[in-house]
Parts: sequence; C-alpha cells; structure tokens
Amino acid sequence: MAIKKVLVVGSWAKEQITVENIVNNSEAGVYVFMDTYNPGIIPLADGFCIGDFYDTESIVGYALSVSADLVLVTTASPLAAGLADRLEEKNICVFGPTKSAARLESDKAFARRLMSKYIPEAVPDYGVFSKAEDAIGFAREHSWQVAVKFTGLREGLGVKVFGDQLKNEDEVVDYIKEVLDKGKGPDSQVVIEERLIGEEFTIQCLVNNDCLITTPAVQDFKKLLPQDRGPNTASMGSYSDKGKLLPFMEEADYEQALNIIRTTIKGFREESGKCCKGFLYGQFMLTKKGIKLIEYNFRPGDPEWLNTLTLLKGSLLKPVEAVMEGESYSCDFSKQATVCKYVVPPGYPEELNCLLKVNWDEESISHTGAKIYYSCGKNEEGKLQVGSERGIAIIACGDTIKDAYLRIESAIGRLRGEFFYRKDIGSEEQILEKCRRVKLARVNG
Repeated sequence: MAIKKVLVVGSWAKEQITVENIVNNSEAGVYVFMDTYNPGIIPLADGFCIGDFYDTESIVGYALSVSADLVLVTTASPLAAGLADRLEEKNICVFGPTKSAARLESDKAFARRLMSKYIPEAVPDYGVFSKAEDAIGFAREHSWQVAVKFTGLREGLGVKVFGDQLKNEDEVVDYIKEVLDKGKGPDSQVVIEERLIGEEFTIQCLVNNDCLITTPAVQDFKKLLPQDRGPNTASMGSYSDKGKLLPFMEEADYEQALNIIRTTIKGFREESGKCCKGFLYGQFMLTKKGIKLIEYNFRPGDPEWLNTLTLLKGSLLKPVEAVMEGESYSCDFSKQATVCKYVVPPGYPEELNCLLKVNWDEESISHTGAKIYYSCGKNEEGKLQVGSERGIAIIACGDTIKDAYLRIESAIGRLRGEFFYRKDIGSEEQILEKCRRVKLARVNG
C-alpha cells in the first residue's frame, strides 16, 4: 500500500513521538487530530485539527478533508466511541480496533470473561458485580486482598488496591460503593480481583488477527511516590533494557506473555467473528504462579511507547503496512537501554487541569542526550496546561540502564520551576531489588 498522507489521532507524548518518527523516516505527510494544543506536535505536523475525541464524525470529516491514506488511532476514547468503524464505513484505511475489539480495553468485565474461557491460567480470581453487598462479600472471602476496578475507561486512575491506596477493609467497602455510584447507567458494575504480587511488565504489539509484530518489554511505574508508594497515576515513568527482556525476565516469561496475547486474539475472533487489529498493549505480572494479565490497552502505552519508538530503527509505517497486509515483519531496534520520566505539577494527580510551571533551555537539555515530549497543552497565554494527563516526559538512551538514568537526572537537574518527579525510576538500586525479589519468587514458586 502506498501511504502518502497519515492522520494520527491523539494529543500527548506518545503521539508526538509517533509523528516525529514518521516525519523523520518517511516521505508521508502527517496530519493530527488533537483535543488540545500540543506544542510538541504542532511544529512537526503538516496540518492539525483540534476537536472532541468522542465526535467521530468530525474526525472522519478531517480525514476526508486531508485525503488521508492511513489513520493511526493511538488514544482510547475515540476507539471506544467507534471511530474505526466510522472510518471503515467511508473506506478509509485505519490501524486501530473496531468498537467491538476495543472492548478488550474499554470493558474490563468483557476482557476478563473472554480470557477466563480461553486462557484461564492467565487470569486472577475475579468477580463482576452490580450490587455492593455481593462485591463486598467477594472481597471479604479474599481477606480484603483485592484490587477494585471500574469496568470502563478512567484515564489510568480508576484502580485501587488493598495495601496500597486502600488501607483497610472500610476503605475497600467505600471504594466499591463509589465505583458503583459513579458507573454509567443502570448496568454499572465493579470488577473485584485478587491482589497480585510480583513484578509488572508491558509488551506492546502490532496486531492484525493472527499476524503479530512484537516489541521489547518495558516496565512502567504507576505509583506517584518512590518505592512504589502513594496513589496511582497514569504513569510516572518507564525503562527498557538492551534487547527484548527486562533485567528480571527470562525468555520463557516473554514467550508466555505473547502466548496470552495470541490466545486472547484467537478467542475474540472465535467469539465475535470480527477483525482484531491495532496497537495492542498487554500489561502483565510475573508472579510465583506464572504470568498473569493485569489488563489490555488497545493503543500504545504512554510512556512505554516512548521507550519503544526511541529505539526503533526506521519508519513505524513499515511494520504497520506489513501487519495490515498480513505479512511477517521483524522490527529492528537499537541495542540500547532507555529511561523515561514524567515531570508533573506538585499537586498531581489529586489536582488536575492546572499549570505546569517549568522552564528549560532546549540546547542545555540536548547536551545531556535527553529529549522532551509533551503530554500537556498550551493555553492562550502560552503556558503549559495539564489536563487529565501529566506534564512533560523526558527520555534518554544509554549503553546500560544506568547510563540512561544518569542522562535523565542530568536533564531534570537543568529544569527550573515547580514540579515533581520520581528520582528512583531506573536507578541501579531499584533494578537490583527487582531482580532479587524475582529470583526469590522463582525459588519459592
């Protein structure tokens, strides 16, 4: 397929690096539909439109107006609203799941039921409830060692876990009731799962039914505070190692995770008879009992996509074209490690829709080997405005994770203003502790 014009749908750092990759590695014109004015994307794009992600007709109209040959949908809300379906109705080529397939992300109850049927060993014990007393009973049976989740999209902020955000059984009960009260419509539900203990990792794939193109594993950090404490966030940062594995992983862990992804896709197709394509992100937990799936996102992760595209050699369009045509393709990645950290307003995540009061000298940051990507917009006064996202992402490569970590710390040390970030992400002490815990779990598993 000849791609002359690409439309990217999304507003944040993962979209900025996607646009940057296409601009730097292909002749295609790049257009962007955003819901905010991202100052990192605007200079790169041949054109842009700002609108509502749930207004699928406007996005389709913009795709038609720029004569897009391909639409890359990298954010969740328009997919859940059926954007891919609308584009296909207009014979516009789209890489992203239909509304039905997007339920793997947008409907946690649906995803768990599907996996329980096709690959039950990868699913923690769980229940889906519409009545608080039933959900509370399930949590009590598990000695309150549970995770409490909304069934739908919550910008990465909807999960609370006993022992972390939920300190006692009363808080579990209160949050169950809160989730049900905030649910949409009479069929609002809450998902309760047994609490998983282990090390998380992410594998992002380009999928089109049975065709699957893989990328290196990445580990991200959802907790706000060092040592994985505090409230959940959309993510405070991530790292990857040289090659496709993380320091605590074995080849079998990676292959087991891929098998879970393949089996899920096969199960979805058998149940629905429909196509399953797009950027599929699997978040896994390495436990004493093997690999468990935490959740799927049917779009790239943010910040994990920054780690991945920073290392990808050549244009992202090549593997996208290959997978859409059902062809095998092996991406070529630089043999380096990466560390990415988010710089956020001091009150995040409790305070959203606020200013990020940070300044920096671009040349000074460049000298460290780090790069900055925006997950925020600019308001009419030219100031950085953080909505439901975070702020700015800073990423660097190195021959080792330690090298990348030191470059990031040097770059953040050159920022001026009021901000918060996690210093521990990617540190040598953190990596060694993770390896120690996993080694112990394998011995005692």
